[in-house]
Amino acid sequence: MMSHFLQRRSRGTVLIEFTLVAVLFFLLLFAIMEFSRLLFVWHALSESTRRAARLAAVCQVSEAEQLDVRTLAVLEPGLLPEFGPDNLQLNYLDATGAPVTGDLTQAATFNQIRFVQARVINYQLRLMIPFLTPDLVTLLAPAFSTTLPRESLGVTPTGYTDC
Repeated sequence: MMSHFLQRRSRGTVLIEFTLVAVLFFLLLFAIMEFSRLLFVWHALSESTRRAARLAAVCQVSEAEQLDVRTLAVLEPGLLPEFGPDNLQLNYLDATGAPVTGDLTQAATFNQIRFVQARVINYQLRLMIPFLTPDLVTLLAPAFSTTLPRESLGVTPTGYTDC
């Protein structure tokens, strides 16, 4: 009779131990998955700025072309949640790295442009951690930026080109 009592007690202990180990295991598993996802998003944001700067360096500086560049720089629609052209900013810089201001299509202003910079702005990533509300686990992405020297800016020997 004593042996039967010890067996039942032992089963309860095993269940509690399993529960503790399983909780720690799944916590570690979700942490690894979320960290991997975070690294993927950071890489995708960095790649988006690189693509935007590369396109902006060879495309025209008009408002319509800038919107096209920002739209094309977004990797795959839906790849990054809530990331779109509004989260990319293009800056045209002079030789000192200061922003070129004024009408960029005017020859005097256009000739001041030496660098093109693309930056990620106002992008928030919601982590998918179970049992927590999304508002508690929202991260603001760092200011990823890529700066490249200007190239043609859409100008060829025969005039302007479409990118």
